[in-house]
Amino acid sequence: MKREVQLYIQDTRVDLFQDESISITDSIQNVSDISKVFTPFSKQFNLPASSVNNKLFKHYYNFDIQNGFDARFRVDSRIEINHTPFKTGQIRLEGVSMKDNLPHTYKVVFFGKPSDLKDIFGDEDLNTLNPLSTYDIGYANTDFLQAFKVGLQSTGVNATLTENRNVIVPLILLENFYTYNTGSTNQLHNVNFPVLKTDLKPAIKLKRVIEAIQTQYGITFNMANEGSIKTFFGSAMFDELYIWLHREKSPISAPETDPPTFGVDVETKSHKLTFADFTYSSGGGDVLTANKLVVNAGESYSLRLVLDPNITNNTGEIIIKDKLTNELLFYRESVPFSSSTNLSAPLMNLTSGTLSSRTYDIEFRINCKSTVVFGALSGGLVITKDATTIHNYSNSSFTLGANIYIQDYIPKMKVLDFLTGLFKMFNLVAYTKKDSSTIYIQTFDDYMTLGTTRDITEYVDVTQSTIDRPVPYNQVNFKYSDPVTQTSLRFLNQFSQVFGDLKYSAPEKYDGQAFNQEVPFERSVLINQQTSAGVTTDNIIGWWVDDAGKTALGKPYIFFNRVIDSSSYPVTSLNITAYNAPSNVSALETGGVGNHTLNFGAEYDEFNGDVNTNSLFSRFYEQYIIQTFNQNGRIIKVTANLPVSFVLNYTVNDIIVINAQEYYINSIRTDLTTGKSQLELIVKKATYTNSVLT
Repeated sequence: MKREVQLYIQDTRVDLFQDESISITDSIQNVSDISKVFTPFSKQFNLPASSVNNKLFKHYYNFDIQNGFDARFRVDSRIEINHTPFKTGQIRLEGVSMKDNLPHTYKVVFFGKPSDLKDIFGDEDLNTLNPLSTYDIGYANTDFLQAFKVGLQSTGVNATLTENRNVIVPLILLENFYTYNTGSTNQLHNVNFPVLKTDLKPAIKLKRVIEAIQTQYGITFNMANEGSIKTFFGSAMFDELYIWLHREKSPISAPETDPPTFGVDVETKSHKLTFADFTYSSGGGDVLTANKLVVNAGESYSLRLVLDPNITNNTGEIIIKDKLTNELLFYRESVPFSSSTNLSAPLMNLTSGTLSSRTYDIEFRINCKSTVVFGALSGGLVITKDATTIHNYSNSSFTLGANIYIQDYIPKMKVLDFLTGLFKMFNLVAYTKKDSSTIYIQTFDDYMTLGTTRDITEYVDVTQSTIDRPVPYNQVNFKYSDPVTQTSLRFLNQFSQVFGDLKYSAPEKYDGQAFNQEVPFERSVLINQQTSAGVTTDNIIGWWVDDAGKTALGKPYIFFNRVIDSSSYPVTSLNITAYNAPSNVSALETGGVGNHTLNFGAEYDEFNGDVNTNSLFSRFYEQYIIQTFNQNGRIIKVTANLPVSFVLNYTVNDIIVINAQEYYINSIRTDLTTGKSQLELIVKKATYTNSVLT
């Protein structure tokens, strides 16, 4: 069958060289580096400098052209074979080759979907995830107590199920240690909750963080099962996971406070305003569109926030940022707040920069050490266009309060590092399907159960092939970040191993090297408290102090949340009979055993003292690792002239059959113009089965 390749860039079909080779490499996970997640990509190939291509790339070779093609960004593209869709993705322009001072070729590289995650998220941190503000809660009201006892759906709304337990306050102590009825000064059974809560910080459900990433970056993950495609981010197991909102180890109280406190900031009162809090009142017309300000090229806007405080002789700070880019637009501290004296915060020269237009979504934040009431103003926000046309907006009165803003406390970590850590932790893969923009996130095991068996015997070049060792490793070390908490350091001293880590060695010490798989999260030994009589209470606490007894930081802490039944041993002077506690083990299933732990190897369960073998290794890595360590495992490399029907329909989880022997795909590099392919295949020694995700 005749083979013709079509390349579309931004829906424009580009011209190709007749003899140009376009090779695509496909791999989902490669045994030479199990920590990597792959997306289809091409080697650099050339496009002719034809009139069509020159127009598309806006004569990129001419650097005097204004508003020309911006090669800093990849552009959407798709590849078809015989006008049938093959791959969708993005093209990156690498440069232009010139001959006799004229353009000759455009050098490009194709990247399949999902695009390089770094291109999507850049270097942005988790605290830039503005959708998390949906889960901001209060401190002075009942929010904090209810988040400790049952969890919250949102501020003022108690959780009723695991699914809507979005924000919790787990019993993780930042400084003081509380025993249970042992005669010590700090006793968990009778401590006043206002005292206890100064030692606590909230946590947020990981699923809510994933949803915030979707909203912020305009991407879609599969959050529910689709037929045989099982979801990971929407699974019951993932729904039990939380990230603790511990960002700094320094005291939150003022330097002169003795003793210092380490929980959340209760001294600063604050309030946030966005365009949605203002209503157009007068002037040259409403310039806001869907509560956003769109600035076109050549336009210039200035903003003035006007405040009417009811307090005298106090100071605060004003912070103004663009929520879409997280760019700080204005900051001023020691701002005088005086009754009956309007305060004005100017923001000048908002333009589109080098873009044809830019959309601003402004957030105004006011902080003060006092509870200040700001009155309603008909001109609380003044927007001036091109220094001439004035647009006035009114706002209602508001009061600064003791608010806990999730973004203020979420750990210091890049969005990319957070997702990469989850991928390493649970052995995940990411891929897209034809005609779908959804990024499917699955465990490697689940993905490998979905492949189709394809016999390519008749297409294989039998004149030559190679057979290699499957992996040059004789040991794989799964590890979390170095332990920082005193309980974990004691565990290390006592057992000479790090809690939660695993060293997996091949049964026989064959020649090879160690591979280190490190996850950028923290693990900690938790404490099941006992009474003075030595009776276990099942009141689980975390104690986040270092070997010197000082508040520790460490890497971000992810844990299973368990709602403790403390009715037999109530906590605090309120006699609380249920509360949220961190756990290394998921909720108990039939038989009293948690289906999952966050330890890479078998470790003891702090709830029952037994060893739980449902580790990350056994649940998510064992099938893959054991197969690659198999004594009879091999990697074979063959060349095949694959037909169009195969190239258009295969996926990298397919099972390849050659002369009745089955193989898994490690990678395929295909010349789309000829069908000649280099296949790297793993001898199939076992059949993958689905992961346990309940």
